[in-house]
Amino acid sequence: MKPNLAKAIIADCMSRGYVMHGDVLYPPAQAAALNIIPSSKKKRSKNLVKTGDVNDERNIRNKAIQRDMFIMLAEKELGQEVWPEFFFSTDRNYRLDYAIPSFKIGIEQNGGIWSKGKSGHSSGTGIKRDMDKSALAASLGWTIISRTPDQMMQLDTFNLIRSAISNKKI
Repeated sequence: MKPNLAKAIIADCMSRGYVMHGDVLYPPAQAAALNIIPSSKKKRSKNLVKTGDVNDERNIRNKAIQRDMFIMLAEKELGQEVWPEFFFSTDRNYRLDYAIPSFKIGIEQNGGIWSKGKSGHSSGTGIKRDMDKSALAASLGWTIISRTPDQMMQLDTFNLIRSAISNKKI
């Protein structure tokens, strides 16, 4: 099912009184029988601290809720703290898939590069967006290492990151 269609169906159900509990939509009568109270949407703070660094509240939140195999292996292999979905600038809402902020090294996982059509990284718009993001990162002193999903857990990727760290120490 297309994401927009799914969102439209959920919005339609919610407008007719359905209650969302977890990932399940309950009809109004069933929600009342089960004593399920509609939860209020979490309000996002409009006054987030946005610094593009480790004290950026968006980065702190992402680090707290995201921890995957690449992060665990990278921290073990490199002995460095790795941050997921790292906002590196206050100018744009660009994020790096993974970052080692202490050395300004970003690791981008570029999936869908072999897809034809309007896929993320292979469409004209996606390529332009990636170029803009990389140019902004470079202008701020970041080194970007781009890899495909199947390359992420390979020794070659960790050797590239080690080399980038060594070059930043000089």
